[in-house]
Amino acid sequence: KNIRIDVLNPSLEEELIKNINNACLVLKITYGETSFLLTGDIEAAAMKEMMEVDLDLTADVLKVPHHGSKMDKTGQEFVDQVAPNFSVISVGERNPFRHPRAETLEALASIPGNIILRTDQQGAVCLVSDGINVTSASTK
Repeated sequence: KNIRIDVLNPSLEEELIKNINNACLVLKITYGETSFLLTGDIEAAAMKEMMEVDLDLTADVLKVPHHGSKMDKTGQEFVDQVAPNFSVISVGERNPFRHPRAETLEALASIPGNIILRTDQQGAVCLVSDGINVTSASTK
């Protein structure tokens, strides 16, 4: 009964939904005092739209967009606004796209106290909330 799920994306902006990545479902799940932002494969245009409509993007946990693909200035502003304590990058080992990109890792590392978790390094990532704190465990 202490869980709230907000749908933040897709936007109704026709130009945004032409790019299937920007039409991804973005959810903010809040449990007690903690929150998780699940971003799918959104790209800069969707990030910018969410920031422009003044949504509350802050979250304890960020599922990093698009497997950690290259972030530009908009991506940096987005992750700064989220200000996560944990950033999870879902990415395969030795993927042909060379994700996560160095620029994205730098953007995430610039957030004070942010812990970056990667499925290519840690295996399955498990983050648990008791409504006050979020703790992590991994499988590798």
